Amino acid sequence: MDSDLNTVLEATQGEQVRGEASARFSGVSINSRTLKAGELFFCIQGDRFDGHDFLNDAIAKQAAGVIVSDRARLPLDRMADGPFAVQVPDTLKALQDLAAFHRNQHKVRMVGVTGTNGKSTTKEMIAAITSTQFKTLKTQGNLNNHIGLPLTLLDLNAEHEVAVLEMGMSAAGEIRRLAEIARPEIGVITNISEAHMVHLETIHDVQAAKGELFEALPETGAAVVNADDPLVRELVGNLRARIITFGLDPTADVQARDIRSADVGGIEFTANVFDATVPVRLPFSGMHNVSNALAALAVGAALGMDANSMASGLQRTQGLDQRGQIFEHQGMTLLNDTYNANPRSMLEAIKTLRALPCSGRRFLVIGDMLELGAQEEAAHRKVGQWAEENEIDCLVSVGVLAKLAADAAVNAGMKRDHVHSAETHDEAAQYLTHHARKGDCLLFKGSRGSQMETVIERFTGSDR
Repeated sequence: MDSDLNTVLEATQGEQVRGEASARFSGVSINSRTLKAGELFFCIQGDRFDGHDFLNDAIAKQAAGVIVSDRARLPLDRMADGPFAVQVPDTLKALQDLAAFHRNQHKVRMVGVTGTNGKSTTKEMIAAITSTQFKTLKTQGNLNNHIGLPLTLLDLNAEHEVAVLEMGMSAAGEIRRLAEIARPEIGVITNISEAHMVHLETIHDVQAAKGELFEALPETGAAVVNADDPLVRELVGNLRARIITFGLDPTADVQARDIRSADVGGIEFTANVFDATVPVRLPFSGMHNVSNALAALAVGAALGMDANSMASGLQRTQGLDQRGQIFEHQGMTLLNDTYNANPRSMLEAIKTLRALPCSGRRFLVIGDMLELGAQEEAAHRKVGQWAEENEIDCLVSVGVLAKLAADAAVNAGMKRDHVHSAETHDEAAQYLTHHARKGDCLLFKGSRGSQMETVIERFTGSDR
């Protein structure tokens, strides 16, 4: 974003403390460590930090301007020839308001993506598709929340024709606010299942919170609906927007058939996109990625894209760190899916492990699944049962909750000497060093807080 103080005042309704209205800035930052000279610094306040504490750093780095909620914190004696300053009641809201104002200056096809699982991968697939025809902006990394989404929108420029924004949430009302800022034309809900159960007590609370995206769509927009997920289908009853369905359901507008493994790390299928039929090859494994790809194809169809161009884009989709990454180590196949976990994604990962070509044994290496509220114990026991039902040979757990899965696997029939409950990442890695061998396939998964990537690092001696 390249703009001026006058625009900030108009967008935020803030009070000018110092500076000329024509003073310009070249971008926006909330982090004094990464702030570049000429950028506008927002003093965001959180539970464990306060941006006002870093005003001196921002001035030293030649910030063009600063946005504060407490003008008394401004070091005016250091600002004689320094940045302009604006006071607002709430710096986070001001950041969001500036992003919304900036978004409204651009005629861009806006796509919002949410869901319990697959948001990031689907976002990447959509962007890979749209980039074949349109200049595309997409969410980078995990910038999908009330801070990250505005920062992404502020990167919009006149060249962008499509923007693909991931929308995360942990409580009711959060998706609604993100949609108010971004004004999506197309909305995708990948699926709905148990997650964030600390703030959302029931699955229907999760459903309602995700459904806020569809509710925000204009009548001229499109809702991309997972036809295989009853909770998503239930949300379309009173929608004004056009409905495009995807899935294995034979009535879906965008379907997959003839699904087959291509090689380690790949999957192929034939896609029916309305009246068009096109072969698709994904550089990912797992049936859940077929669903993600169908959602992306549905978005491309909503944008009027050619099916062959979309298939070409899908094939070039880049994988994301710690999300289903497959690599080899000393003759073993390792599947790094450690970015996050909830019951549904854990089951899909187990199914992917079962389907991997494997000449040896299959190891499931898991950490705790977090934010499941009252369902946490039952959910972990289910994981152990699923491991046995899907013929997983060995289970290694790290954490108190994951141990419930290990115990449940034994109760379901897995051999006791094929199950190990470790107290630390190091212990789990040492167990694998002594028991895993050439030809084995190992899946690593857990919630972000479980940091199961550490087990991979200790086991392989590298940073994955």
